[in-house]
Amino acid sequence: MAGSRLSSQTSDEDFRFRPDHERESLLGKSAYMKFLEQEGAPVYTGLAANLYAIKLGPWKRLGPGVTGAYLNLEGGGGVVDAIAWEIAVGAQTRPERHLFEEQVIVLRGEGETHIWQGDPTKKVVVPWRRGTVFSPPLNSWHQHINKGREPARLAAATDLPLKIDIFRNPDFIFNNNYNFRDRYNGQEDYFDPENSVDYSPKTSNALSIVNLVRDAWTWRLFHSGQGYGDIHRSILLSDNTMSAFIEAFPVGAYERAHRHGPGATIVHLGGAGYTLVWPESLGQTPWKDGKGDKVTQIDWQEGTILIPPNEWYHQHFAIGPQPAKFIKLGSPPGNTKYPITTKLIFGDTRMVLFKDEDPHVRQLFEKELAQKGAKMIMPPMKELIAMEKGGQVWQNTGGRIPPISGSTLR
Repeated sequence: MAGSRLSSQTSDEDFRFRPDHERESLLGKSAYMKFLEQEGAPVYTGLAANLYAIKLGPWKRLGPGVTGAYLNLEGGGGVVDAIAWEIAVGAQTRPERHLFEEQVIVLRGEGETHIWQGDPTKKVVVPWRRGTVFSPPLNSWHQHINKGREPARLAAATDLPLKIDIFRNPDFIFNNNYNFRDRYNGQEDYFDPENSVDYSPKTSNALSIVNLVRDAWTWRLFHSGQGYGDIHRSILLSDNTMSAFIEAFPVGAYERAHRHGPGATIVHLGGAGYTLVWPESLGQTPWKDGKGDKVTQIDWQEGTILIPPNEWYHQHFAIGPQPAKFIKLGSPPGNTKYPITTKLIFGDTRMVLFKDEDPHVRQLFEKELAQKGAKMIMPPMKELIAMEKGGQVWQNTGGRIPPISGSTLR
């Protein structure tokens, strides 16, 4: 057929290509990075930070008396970020609504958040204090008000980076009039924790579908998790696609190393300890293979926020004097109730079994415990391997796990 072949005489010069230097001008920043510049608040990067220690700056969008900062940590992977903000005594944020999910924890102070869907005369008042966890329903109006005698500091994990990079328009994100009434329709009892729908940990982790947790520090947890003696409880808030959970483990115990996709935002609630993180490329036994110098140890206290980078191994250790507890806020979209089709963003957790653990992990832990005057409560490795083989790492503990105080209230 005529014209079906490329002529051997065809030259690239026959096409009207634009100059190469002009093509370079197309390269630019993401919509999210441009948005951060417009916000004007401080931006923190790296592997971890402390939500109590970071310096906050003026945040004009939220109004006078409000300071804040963004935490665009490496592990967010452009999928999630975190924010921290402080409301002065007697101050309040400007009302806002937005098309990104936001999971909030109160770190200090007391006050209330007013939430409404469409009609501003029908507001639901959500009281909060240190430890309260909640999520304003998607694109609902909300306003935070400090009612206490000290500045109130709050933090949240959001999926703003993903949303704003897709739509590339802050006005669409913050000024969209659509009401997601299938998620929230102004119910007065929407944030009543007594309406929690709870599922037992018999076949998986305990799960609660609830729109407000009164106190993350004292919320009841159940035996499950990824290590010896873990207690755990998953949370689905405000019909979100992001998920959350609270987890604790006793002094002298640690979790197995594992890796997964980006975005799992960990906020430590108490107990001294540390997290080891290393790239997948180092393998499961970096010290044994002579690459231990490339492993990063992150020491943490209350308020430490950490997001393990995409597919990096990470492992948490409790060295005392109190049991370690953290809340995981924020995640890529997709959870038990609302799964998503793609598995490329997050995928499944890949666990390093005790039988495959690098011997240096336990040796380092024993050294760290000794410096704190604490002892390891985990049984010998052979026994752990046998327990793990039977799938009973956290259930068949023989009563040897000391009770974790402050975890018995609803």
